[in-house]
Amino acid sequence: MEAQPKPILAVSDVRRDYGGLKAVDGASFSAMQGRITGLIGPNGAGKSTLIGIIGGQIKPNAGSITFDGRDITGLAPHKIAGRGMVRTFQLSAEFTKLTVLENLLVAAPDQKGESLLGAELSRLYWGRNEAANVDAARDVLDRFEMTPKEDELAGNLSGGQKRLLEIMRALMTKPTMLLLDEPFAGVNPTLARQIEQYLLDLRDEGLSMIMVEHELAVVERLCEPVVVMAQGKVISEGSMRDVSARKEVLDAYLVG
Repeated sequence: MEAQPKPILAVSDVRRDYGGLKAVDGASFSAMQGRITGLIGPNGAGKSTLIGIIGGQIKPNAGSITFDGRDITGLAPHKIAGRGMVRTFQLSAEFTKLTVLENLLVAAPDQKGESLLGAELSRLYWGRNEAANVDAARDVLDRFEMTPKEDELAGNLSGGQKRLLEIMRALMTKPTMLLLDEPFAGVNPTLARQIEQYLLDLRDEGLSMIMVEHELAVVERLCEPVVVMAQGKVISEGSMRDVSARKEVLDAYLVG
């Protein structure tokens, strides 16, 4: 009998107000370990705000978030990343004047050469660490078939390649969970299907993900379960086939 996945993330009654606007209004759901959880809903539903709260970029007014058994409510993004959860963004944020390889190296954690001690000591102290990071970055490039772009300035990449760079840079931190905010935005269909397969492979290796995505066909192929938001609330959960047939979900998309 196949073992049932365990929750890795629990969001409980999370709220975020902006004046009189309730951007997130008591949202609760769980994400399973080793699954891609889809987060969908019409424009203005509160999806990106909720992802920002989970990732630490936005402070909640109320509620709690537990990740891998520990409370992370209100923690700063770098502290959440240090615990294994990393977010990508709707708009790519690459360092345009650095090469693709250098963009990956920037994300590598615990770099000895960047510490005060490392600055004072010789390459003998930090050189082995740097070489290991370069090897890790080249492994990621090879996995995502981006090795030919290693020395390309990141600013010269296509929109889809920049999205892929965001994911690769996140993987340099060796996360246990990725928060993906519209990873297919602006990506051509051929590269999008490649990225889909990359994400499925990562899932099969045990990486947990939450993905905000507007393309429902992509969500159906990748996500199980799916969480539906509308007007700041979670209104439905289940498989894409199940939630898409529910009246409250149809009404939310029709009304907006």
